[in-house]
Amino acid sequence: MLDTVRLFTKDFDIAKANSFVRMEQTDFSSGEMLSEKVFCNLPSGGRLNIKPQGMEKCLFYEVSLPKLIYGTSLKELRESDFERCLSAVAGEFQAAGAVIDSGAIENLPLSRLDYSRNIQVHHAIVDYLALLRNCSFGKRARTSWKTETVLWMNGSQEFTAYNKILEVKNSKQAAAAGITVDTPENVLRLESRLKAAAVIKRTLQQKRTFAECYDFRLAKEKLLSDFDTLVLNIGEQLQIDFNDDLERLQALREKSRYSWSLFLAEQGTELFLLKYGYDLELVKKLLLETYQRRQTYNILKSLKLFITEHRTKEQRNLLSEVRSKLAA
Repeated sequence: MLDTVRLFTKDFDIAKANSFVRMEQTDFSSGEMLSEKVFCNLPSGGRLNIKPQGMEKCLFYEVSLPKLIYGTSLKELRESDFERCLSAVAGEFQAAGAVIDSGAIENLPLSRLDYSRNIQVHHAIVDYLALLRNCSFGKRARTSWKTETVLWMNGSQEFTAYNKILEVKNSKQAAAAGITVDTPENVLRLESRLKAAAVIKRTLQQKRTFAECYDFRLAKEKLLSDFDTLVLNIGEQLQIDFNDDLERLQALREKSRYSWSLFLAEQGTELFLLKYGYDLELVKKLLLETYQRRQTYNILKSLKLFITEHRTKEQRNLLSEVRSKLAA
C-alpha cells in the first residue's frame, strides 16, 4: 500500500567514484555561480538530489517502491517486503555513490509519502471518474480524460484516482506487469500523497520515519479518511454557506448577463446540487434574491432537467462499491 517515498538525510558522503551530475547556472557578466544542481537518476526510476539546507547539504532520495522491488507499480507491496525494500534502497545509494550507513535507512525521515490501493471495478473507469470529479478535497479537482485521471490538491496533500492499467500500457512497465494492449482496463487506482515532512508528521500522529510509515493499517486508514473527505452523494449534504453563494452570485450579476452560467462554471452543476442536497426550494430562495421570478423559474427548469438526466442512484452504488473494496 506504499508507492512513492522520498527519504532525506544530512548524514552522508559522496564517494570519489559516483554517478552524480553537477549542473551550474552562472551569471555570464560576473562569472558568479547563481545556482547548482547535483543529482543522479537511476535505472530503477529512483532519483537522488543534493540540496542546501541552511548551512548544510541534504541528500534526498525518491523512488516508487513497487517499481524498485517488482519492476512495476501495478503490483502492490506486501507487509513482508520491508526488509527487501531496505536492501534495495541501500543498493540504490551504493549504485549512485552516496555513502550512508545502511543500518540507518529505516530511521530516515520522509518528505514525501504516497499510500495507494488498486481497486478492481465492475464498470468503465470513466464512469467512476465522471462522478468523483464533482467531489471536493479542499480545492477544485483537475481532470484529464486523455489519461483518465482526477487529481485533488489541498496544500501539501493530494488525492488522485486514475485508470491504472491505462497508465501502465503507456509506460515502460507494461512487460514487467504482464500488460498487453488487450488487457481489460478495470483497475481504479487511488493514491493519497503527503508531500512535505511536516505534513507527514502532523497527519500521521507524529510518525515520520521510513519504518514508522511502512504501516499498512495506517495506509488503509489514511486512504479511507481521504476518500470519505471527498464530498460524496451517499445521503450526505455538503455544508452550505448560503450567504457566500449569494454574495458571489450577486457580484457576478452586476458584471455579466451570463452570471448564472459563470456561477455554475466555478463549481460545476453536480457539485452545486450536492451542496444544496438537491433541495430546489433552497436553490429557489437563492435565485429569487438575485433574479426576477421568470428567470428564476427558467433556471429551476434547467436544473430539474439536469437531475432527470443524471443517474444519482447508480452513482451512489458506484461510490459504495469503491469504498467497500478500499476498506476490505
